[in-house]
Amino acid sequence: MLRELRIKNLALIDDLALDLTPGLTVFTGETGAGKSILVGAVGLLLGERASSESIRSGTDEAEISGVLEFDRLSPALSRLLAETGIEADDGTLILRRTLARTGRNRIRINQVPVPLATLRTLGDLLVDLHGQHEHQSLLKADTPRILIDSLPAVSTARRAYDSAWLAYAEARSALENHEHKARELAAKRDVLEFQHHELASLHLEPGEEQRLEEDLRRISSVSERLECIAAIAGALGGGEDGDALDHRLALVKKHLESLARYDERARTWLDDMENALAFVPELERFAESYRDEAELASDPAAVDALNARLAKIQRLKKKHSCGYEGLLETQHRLKQDLDSLENMASDRAVLAGREAETKKACSEAGAELSTARASAARELDKRVGASMARLGFTDGKWQTAFLPEPAIAQHGLEELQFMVKTNPGEPFLPLAKIASGGEISRLMLAVKTFMAEKDHIPVLIFDEVDSGIGGLLAREVGAALRKLSRTHQVLCISHLHQIASRADEHVLVYKTMEGSRTVTRARKLSGDEKIDEITRMLGGESDISKEHARELLNKAGME
Repeated sequence: MLRELRIKNLALIDDLALDLTPGLTVFTGETGAGKSILVGAVGLLLGERASSESIRSGTDEAEISGVLEFDRLSPALSRLLAETGIEADDGTLILRRTLARTGRNRIRINQVPVPLATLRTLGDLLVDLHGQHEHQSLLKADTPRILIDSLPAVSTARRAYDSAWLAYAEARSALENHEHKARELAAKRDVLEFQHHELASLHLEPGEEQRLEEDLRRISSVSERLECIAAIAGALGGGEDGDALDHRLALVKKHLESLARYDERARTWLDDMENALAFVPELERFAESYRDEAELASDPAAVDALNARLAKIQRLKKKHSCGYEGLLETQHRLKQDLDSLENMASDRAVLAGREAETKKACSEAGAELSTARASAARELDKRVGASMARLGFTDGKWQTAFLPEPAIAQHGLEELQFMVKTNPGEPFLPLAKIASGGEISRLMLAVKTFMAEKDHIPVLIFDEVDSGIGGLLAREVGAALRKLSRTHQVLCISHLHQIASRADEHVLVYKTMEGSRTVTRARKLSGDEKIDEITRMLGGESDISKEHARELLNKAGME
């Protein structure tokens, strides 16, 4: 149950604290007093979207906190707390949400920071909140399916179906994509074959373009390089008037050997001289081969061949809008596409088999889901039908219709629709066609009573669910809320005395001036205060009205 609620700097509220109790708590007050601010605050505490505009004027932050207590944690709640690392061994959860004008909002559960999504998930497990227009959700096409699928008896089958549907959807998508690609490739087979042959015939190799460009650079400098080689050869041979380099090195070596007989330091140079003498012939061979290679490379035919190949590469790069490495990748991709064309038939057979297999599994899971839905719908129809009689639909009947889908759908094999009839002998018709706003409010109460019992949601909040009704019907709604509060904590905002008189706790919400500011306050009523408020709601302050209020409270106390 929601044990405590505290609100700071939200709209007209500066600082409001409420201690709540089990049973039925009714909030009443003049229109505009701020009753819906309380419901809005609870909504924010449960993860609803927030706006900085709701922060009280003149302040930078608003804070809503609540203390929830449990005799035991539901399996779903226990799993969520374990996943988020929140400890609640004593059965207590303290929720705190801070809204800041700067947008730096903060959420904590038992002092653990959590994202908004976690708070919203937690809120769905703890509190069922029905706003002033919540009854309209009954008219939405997907509401019947969502409500029934959320029941524990159906949710397991729904999860199994969702898993089967996902596998089927993926298999179907894979087959459709394959068939689309097959049509595309078949339509451009000739182009693919031509483009692949054009690239493959060049026998491109990684890094070839760079090597070709380097070869051309060397060829363009052949005359300069030949001059260098000629100079090197001249220096090695000594020319016409000089001794060859190897002869002069041999003479140096001879003199070093003579010197070494007198000074050991000269001996350290002898090994270097040996290496130098061995090096000269190698350098001569290099110069000779380099000269031959350079003269051969200067062949105009070789230059033309290099330029022609580079031109082909440049043309294909421009054609395919890519670099050299991109040409290699394009060739590989074209080869893959051509191979795919060859394997399309066999690949399609595999994908079609997978699609048929998952479709069958999805159909079987859908049949299981339909069975679970039908069982839950029968119980829902029975229970809501019984509640209708108590809520003023004396001869009313409720039915959940199953409308088969033409094909397997993401939500199952059928759509569900709530049907009602309010008079004997009349056919069942869709809810939206025969129910007024007030009737829908009462039907929502009947449905939510059933859902709350099945979902084990501990706290139910109704914001003017009595809108549009009065008299005997209001009394029946009050009785239904009172009965519901024996198994759940029920918080209800109401403007009807028939409901307020049945409250276990009656809270008056009112506005007052403090200094120059308007603030919303709330306080629990007891004794004569309850009588005075019920009297106001009856529309008079006479002794007769007060006596009527006293009788209403006494009668409610005996129920």
